[in-house]
Amino acid sequence: MSHQHICMTQSFTAPVESVFNALADHDGLGSILGVPVKRLQSGVDDINGVGSVRRIGPGPIATQETVTAFEPGKKIAYRITRFGGPIVNHHGQVKFARTDAGCDVTWDIHFDTKPAFLGPLLHKVLKGAISRGLSKLSQRLS
Repeated sequence: MSHQHICMTQSFTAPVESVFNALADHDGLGSILGVPVKRLQSGVDDINGVGSVRRIGPGPIATQETVTAFEPGKKIAYRITRFGGPIVNHHGQVKFARTDAGCDVTWDIHFDTKPAFLGPLLHKVLKGAISRGLSKLSQRLS
């Protein structure tokens, strides 16, 4: 196995509530990340909150992520709970911090890959997709 860690921060001029709501919304996340995303199950206290499940990706290679922590305006944590393909032990966390100009979003992901040689490639693909999505969202909300 190969352990991978991705951490990136994007600054926004929009209010933290607007950015949080955009990234928390399973049904709107696909337009941000550029992949199909669909809510499969609603959360306990919030439709996109703890216990909610989303399918990410096209048809047969889609994965399912379950939200494990949800603090409006502060944090969303999730993990892959079904079919991660070569990605295993995947845990992600998105943190939101108010700034004078708006907010900063830090997206932090840890995962392993089997086989190990796929680690660097999947790291690059995931980081690129999320980075592009955050940049696009920043421009859209400005």
